[in-house]
This record gives sequence, structure tokens and C-alpha cells, in this order.
Amino acid sequence: MTATPTELLIARQLEVHDHVLARGWRLDGDTGPGDAGFLDDATAGWSYPASFGGARTNTVADATPVLLHCYFTFGDEGDVVFAVVPAGNLRGSGCPVHDTRERRFPLTEAGRVDLVTLTTVLDELEPRARAHDVHALVECLYFGPCTR
Repeated sequence: MTATPTELLIARQLEVHDHVLARGWRLDGDTGPGDAGFLDDATAGWSYPASFGGARTNTVADATPVLLHCYFTFGDEGDVVFAVVPAGNLRGSGCPVHDTRERRFPLTEAGRVDLVTLTTVLDELEPRARAHDVHALVECLYFGPCTR
């Protein structure tokens, strides 16, 4: 029996969900990966709560640094891709350490996220996210690119 496109979509989402939750991430948004509408939910995805050493901050629009997070989105050609955004200043601070350029990964030929590649990326980004200091990020954002 062949799986329907919706069943494949949900299986792909659940595979990523299990993978990142096992690494200490949390689910964000109003829908879960078992919902067909998860891909279309702009708030749906996962975030890494250990970002900034687990420090919690008050959210101030356009100023609060963003946690390391990831989600499914649509690529330039309208195809589904998986994206990871490093922790840092979302509006861009200009310095490489606080870079938050979205990293997009096309799905495999089988329509899945390449978990080996994702693991490699997360192995690099998670320690950086934990080490970031919120105060240094805010200073970088307001006083110009730093070299930290």
C-alpha cells in the first residue's frame, strides 16, 4: 500500500520532531507535526531552549535576540525545504559570530529531511547558541558589529 502525500508529509514532520526533541529542543507554534496544516502554520517549528545558556529574557520587538530554531518552509521555487536559523540578532548584526542567516536544506529524493546533514549542522550551532550572551548580542545590535 502506498502512502498518501499527507501521510508522507506527517511522517517527515514526525521524524524531524523526534530527532530534535531527543536533542533537547521544544515544539513551538499552534499546531503539531501530526497536523496536515503544520507546514502552513507560520508559528510552527522547533526552538532550542538552551540558547544563551538557558537564560530567559523579556521579549522586546526588534531587539530581543532569537533562539536557535528550525522549521519547514517553502524554497524559492515553491518546493518544501527545511530551514535552520542560528541563535543571534535576527535583524543581522553584521558580525559572523552573531550571524542568523537562514540555512535551507532541500529534502532528499525520498521527500525527507537528511538527518545526517541536520545533525552535523546542529552539532555546530547548538554549542554556539548555548555560549551566546544576551547582553553581548544586544550591544552588538545597537552599537555595531563586534568581533566576539
